[in-house]
Amino acid sequence: METEENFNASSQRSSSPESSSSSDFRRIRGRGRGRRRGRRPGGVRGRGVRGVRGVGARRRINQEAAAERVAAAREQRDVQLRATIATLEEQTLRNLVGRICERDPTFVFDVLNEASQNERRQGYHPQPSDGVPSWCTCNHCRGMPSEIEKLCCGQTPTNCFSIVPDFQRVVLDDLVLLVARRYREDIIAAAPDADLNRGNRHAAYRQFILWHHGHLGARNRRVIPSCCVWRIRDKFPDTFSQYRGFIGGRLG
Repeated sequence: METEENFNASSQRSSSPESSSSSDFRRIRGRGRGRRRGRRPGGVRGRGVRGVRGVGARRRINQEAAAERVAAAREQRDVQLRATIATLEEQTLRNLVGRICERDPTFVFDVLNEASQNERRQGYHPQPSDGVPSWCTCNHCRGMPSEIEKLCCGQTPTNCFSIVPDFQRVVLDDLVLLVARRYREDIIAAAPDADLNRGNRHAAYRQFILWHHGHLGARNRRVIPSCCVWRIRDKFPDTFSQYRGFIGGRLG
């Protein structure tokens, strides 16, 4: 039989801190979360990388299908438009082109290009003229100080950009240039140019670029054909015939 002292000692051993901590440690280990099952990379059960790729592929297919539908609708619209144009008489088409050019003067350049191409197809061969550079085809260009400025409008003499009536209205008209200068001064808070001719000259350059190319933004410039440059300079000359020339990549 076990004595009272042995029973108390056994009770003390069973309730000692070491045995208690071992039991707690085993209990904690047994209740761990373990490995995650049924989850793949991405945190979405059952989808994972393959599921994400599948969604991307379906989205791309849907976008391509939508683009094809838009292209097909546009082609059908173009076919119908050409069929409608074919029913119009020649004089009606000419009047329509004139009204379109009045509504949007940019289309004047398309008309001039077609007219020049038509002249060339009929055997256009310009004769050399005194003082006209070899790179000029419109016979209205003059010498330029740098290679990048040696640019012609590319038209025939009768269709040169610098002699069409719209050039006078859009680029050289004093009232148009006055409004353009004041608008620019208001937008960028610039002071008026003390030299009126220089202010009009620079405004005319900007008017031609806006008319021909549309808005380009800062640090994006285009070279103006020599024939147009000299037409502007003839209207608004510098007192000492000192011109800055083309400078790219600057706000101005």
